[in-house]
Amino acid sequence: MTMRILYLTDGDLAPHKAPQIHVSQFLKHWHRFGCEVLLRAPRTRDVMPEFEFPHVWLPYSGIRLLGDWFFQRRIYRQLKKELQEKRWDVVYTRQISTFPALYRLCQQFSVPVLCEVNGFLLENYQTGGAATWKIRMVEKMEAAIMEASSLVIVPYEALKQRMMRHYQLADDKIMVVENGVDPDVFCPLNQQDCRQSLGLESDAIYIGYVGSFDFYHDMETIFESYKAIAKAVNRKVYFLMVGDGERKVEMERLADTLGISAFVHFIGAVPNAQVPQYINACDVMLALQPKERLQKMGEAGFLKTREYLACEVPVVLSHIQGEPYPFAESACAYIEPESSMPLVDAVVKIVNHRLCLSSMRDEIVRHGSWAYSAEILNKRMQTLVENSDA
Repeated sequence: MTMRILYLTDGDLAPHKAPQIHVSQFLKHWHRFGCEVLLRAPRTRDVMPEFEFPHVWLPYSGIRLLGDWFFQRRIYRQLKKELQEKRWDVVYTRQISTFPALYRLCQQFSVPVLCEVNGFLLENYQTGGAATWKIRMVEKMEAAIMEASSLVIVPYEALKQRMMRHYQLADDKIMVVENGVDPDVFCPLNQQDCRQSLGLESDAIYIGYVGSFDFYHDMETIFESYKAIAKAVNRKVYFLMVGDGERKVEMERLADTLGISAFVHFIGAVPNAQVPQYINACDVMLALQPKERLQKMGEAGFLKTREYLACEVPVVLSHIQGEPYPFAESACAYIEPESSMPLVDAVVKIVNHRLCLSSMRDEIVRHGSWAYSAEILNKRMQTLVENSDA
């Protein structure tokens, strides 16, 4: 039997956005597995990506909350009509965290509905200083969605444990499916060829970062370590910062304040297919988080870290001593979060070949790819569908 999957999200899937990669990878592989799939998502830009699988871009106003509400009402009405016609075997959702009625509708028609959660919506409102009444309302909606979902999908174990505690969810109600990587795109390339194509210096040291400039990433420690690294290696050193985000301008000002602007290349967002060139051009890649986030969230197993490791470029990763290690203990150099000197020491040891890290590429190809994660989810959805038909 061909499984029919409807994928719904109110996230921004515009080009160069991380959610676009995540969503498209799952759907691409389910489509290749022989499933009938359809993506419905908001049109957040005039030009949206094209995919090999069926997809529909729905009108979206962009007005905070109101735009979400109109979009959610539209997909609700369409879904109700299709469920009445027995159109879908399973509904998969991402980021639709404020519309419990959608999940109750699937319950009503006995269609399995999965909810992918990449973080607490509740905590986003708390961090943003929302009013108490609004926080309580969001918590109530999030709890209702967790309860009505057939299965909740999270990307790492620490988030599962926190959600189980906060919302009193059973262990089998939440499934951990880690973010993957496309090993055909993210693979080792010749460093000098990459530098030449990107117009970089052939004999300098490049320390790289790929990702968003937001409060989830410890950018300050990176910039504050520059002068000590440059002095220790006694060679020309550059930071290669690839990505965009709300703190990018702030970080540009910090580089200027520290007097290192000439040695920090802010590349901006680039197409996903070009990212491996930037990674492979570097001697070291960084994936650092603030201590508070690590204490709260646990080891998130960055998507970017897997991409770095798939390219076989050394990685420095922040980690709280005494906590269980995440994956790749021997493939990464771990340092205490928000610690400049340990970062300097790790980078200098890697650059001077005094720290040898093992390759994890073979393991990533076998068990860390998007194809592997999509296959695990596909099997679990088939089980849910079979149980709903029984």
